[in-house]
Amino acid sequence: MNNINLLKYEIKRMIISKKYLYMILILIAFTYDSLTRLVIGGYYGTAPFSEWTYTFFIQLISSLVMSIMIFMMTNIFNEKELRARKILFSAPIPQSKYYMLKIAGLVVTFILTALVPIIMSFIYYKVLFDYSQFIIFGKYIIWFLIPTFIFLLGVGMVLGKTSSKLLYGLIPMAFLLGSMNTSSILPLWLDIFGQHFFEMSTFAELFGRTSQNISFDLSSDFIYSRLVFIFLGIILLVYTCFKREKE
Repeated sequence: MNNINLLKYEIKRMIISKKYLYMILILIAFTYDSLTRLVIGGYYGTAPFSEWTYTFFIQLISSLVMSIMIFMMTNIFNEKELRARKILFSAPIPQSKYYMLKIAGLVVTFILTALVPIIMSFIYYKVLFDYSQFIIFGKYIIWFLIPTFIFLLGVGMVLGKTSSKLLYGLIPMAFLLGSMNTSSILPLWLDIFGQHFFEMSTFAELFGRTSQNISFDLSSDFIYSRLVFIFLGIILLVYTCFKREKE
């Protein structure tokens, strides 16, 4: 029960803050702009509520969602938290438990943050198109958001434990990786946001075609790459939890 109370406190500390409120307002504005300016026209001639367009939308907002989460992660490694950590580690609380609670808090905060654009998109589709078959979007939400989050969570925790300044450098890097066309710069195995796959597959399938019912399937290579990112993220999180703090 004590662990649950600690987790509740950690979640409240993250989401009940001006910093988080401002980030959510930016996310709401960005989501609204994406829906009304880009999604409404469909992707390469597909319907606005097609699997193609919705996957494009998820890939589009993922960079900002991940940047917000990294920004919130900086709270774990700021000066105030570092001073409190020295006191906590002198008490009978294992370092692994401390970081597990922090990670769990970030996971819950991520879910709440990701739900903002997702719920907005569902409301938008229902009101504008009277479309409500949202269950088919579930696997695209999972494959395009979860692996990226777990991987960047692991990377962010390791960087933050090394130096909090590195986390601030990761924020713009994550946003740019998810927003810019990096296919000519980075190899396919560094396709953290699924951008390269999306660009190549959709362009090849849809360019010059007008049908709105072209099937959209995630390739096995893409699925394997996402599983690798999940695995690497978990390894980095385990490393964060059990690597001893410097005295």
